[in-house]
Amino acid sequence: MITVEDLLLPSPGLRAYGAQPEMDPLTEDDALQEAQLLDVRFDALRLTVGLLFELRLALQLREANTGVLVARGVRELSWSAGSRSTDLTAWTVDGSVPHNENRLFGLRLGMWPAPGAQLSLVAESAAFFAGDVPGLAEIPPDYGDDDEGTIRAGLAGWDSPFTPVHAVFLDAAPGA
Repeated sequence: MITVEDLLLPSPGLRAYGAQPEMDPLTEDDALQEAQLLDVRFDALRLTVGLLFELRLALQLREANTGVLVARGVRELSWSAGSRSTDLTAWTVDGSVPHNENRLFGLRLGMWPAPGAQLSLVAESAAFFAGDVPGLAEIPPDYGDDDEGTIRAGLAGWDSPFTPVHAVFLDAAPGA
C-alpha cells in the first residue's frame, strides 16, 4: 500500500497505473471542475509540487475519491486569494486550464467561494493520479458545521493510504 505522499517521489513503477480517465486534467479544460483543492505541497529540493484534490464532488472525475497532480521540474508556482470569513475554506475549482507550450506543462486553476483564488504553475512534466483513500464517506465533511477533528478524519491527507485507479502522464520537456 502506498500513501498519497509517496506519489511525490520519483517512481517508474507508478506508470503501471496509466489509463485514460473520464477526462484528462493534464490536457482537457475544466477536467477538475467542482473538485476541491485540499493542499499544495512544494518540495524545493526536488522542484516538485503536489496538488491534493477532493474528487467526491467533482463533475468529471467520478471514478475515485481523491486526486493528486504531481508537477516536476517546477519553474513557476503562484497562489493569490482574497480574505475569507471562515477558518477553513473548501476551494472549489471553477475552471482548470492546462496548457502545453515550449515543451513545458502549465496549469491555471480558478476557485471559489468569492472572492476566489487563483493557482498557476509551470513545470517540465506532470502526472495526475486518481485513486481511493479507504474509509472516506460518500460525501466530504461539512466545513461549516463539523468540528476540526471530524473534518480532518473525513478528508484525504498526505499520509493517507492510497490505491490508484488510473493515472495520466505528460512529459513535456526532453529527458523529463
